[in-house]
Amino acid sequence: MLRYVNIYMLKWLFFATLVGIGGGISAIILNESIALVGQVSSTIPIWLGPIIGGGLVVLIAKVDEEVFGSGSPKYIDAVNLDNGEVKRRTWLSKLVASASTIGFNGSGGVEGPMLLMGSSFANLITKIKFLRKWTTDDDRRILSIAGAAGAIGAIFRSPLGGGIFAAEILYKSSLHYSDIFPAVLSSTVGFIVYSTFGTADPMFIMTDYQTNPRNIIYYVLAGLLAGYMTIIFTNIFHKIETYTDWLNKKGLGTYLPIIGGLLTGVVLLFVPEAAGTGTRFIQQLIHQPLTISFLLILVVGKIFATSFTVAFRGSAGLVIPALFIGAVSGGIISSLFGFGTNGIHSALITAGMSGALASVANVPIAATILIIEMVGYHVGGAAVIGSVVGFLVGHHRMIYINFKPDDKGFNQAKEFRKLDRYFEGVTEESND
Repeated sequence: MLRYVNIYMLKWLFFATLVGIGGGISAIILNESIALVGQVSSTIPIWLGPIIGGGLVVLIAKVDEEVFGSGSPKYIDAVNLDNGEVKRRTWLSKLVASASTIGFNGSGGVEGPMLLMGSSFANLITKIKFLRKWTTDDDRRILSIAGAAGAIGAIFRSPLGGGIFAAEILYKSSLHYSDIFPAVLSSTVGFIVYSTFGTADPMFIMTDYQTNPRNIIYYVLAGLLAGYMTIIFTNIFHKIETYTDWLNKKGLGTYLPIIGGLLTGVVLLFVPEAAGTGTRFIQQLIHQPLTISFLLILVVGKIFATSFTVAFRGSAGLVIPALFIGAVSGGIISSLFGFGTNGIHSALITAGMSGALASVANVPIAATILIIEMVGYHVGGAAVIGSVVGFLVGHHRMIYINFKPDDKGFNQAKEFRKLDRYFEGVTEESND
């Protein structure tokens, strides 16, 4: 038994480190590519950028249609239904498509592209002949998760949360423990690689804040509002997806990213803050409270800009827009009670972001840890409460439509849990 454990540990120490390095490098290249394209887009009108980005996605899709959309559903299906099989060329095509979409002011995040690029890199590793012979089909599934985790841990600077997110997002209400060790190890390696060439600082810089039990009720309110805001976001996103499905049946599927870019451009004429990922605005909001009316305009603009970008097959994720919506929700609660620039203001934004992420993707554990690692432990209490409340509000309504209790992937997870319990029992008996 001890020999088996040693072999298992050594094998995954090697493979998880390998794909973690790939994930970290992928995150660096994507960030730099978005910044480079952003420099070009800054020279043209803000409304024109998403149209150009959409046109580039259309061209890239002629080589690889996997570039369409956020990438998260494709990652989920690949892991659950095809042992993590992702095309090797998808790494490059998703990189270029995502840099084009986000860099040219399309509204979206980076988690979807990172999940797909990380798993694509892992798939490339399994095609190397002398490495493939050391992996089973289930090993390749786990390796795909680890590859995605390495990229997520790097891009969000979250060594623990990145690993848990890549595993927890796969199923509606389960977390398979055999996925966790390789995923967290890979995520940590990805974070180290990213930190070596970039920064290890938290993604958002928070103001100093001393936790006070009297403020718990405000964390709950921020989590509630964020949860309901993301339900609205999810409903609007799915409605627009239904419309794009109809356009696809009418023969316009190829041109959807361009149409979506045009609609996004119209939104940006009125709400330019909705462009790109929105992380700069979140940082600004942490230190500069805004009026409730302006915040409401921002959240409506971000919801529609993201829906037009991603539902119309632009290449961008949905997590950072959810964080944007959550941050605005926390800002609204802060402004409602007149907290101004007090430390509780940043704590409410933290609770809102955590609640929005837990609600929109059904990942309460990952949401808590990701947000804490992204902002710092001094607002950890707000992150935990926001995540729990947001999850309770939105767990019945998920933005990834391939999350269904009767899906093959979810049923497979139940079988995995049975195996876990069986082997735990065998281990206990052998130790007696």
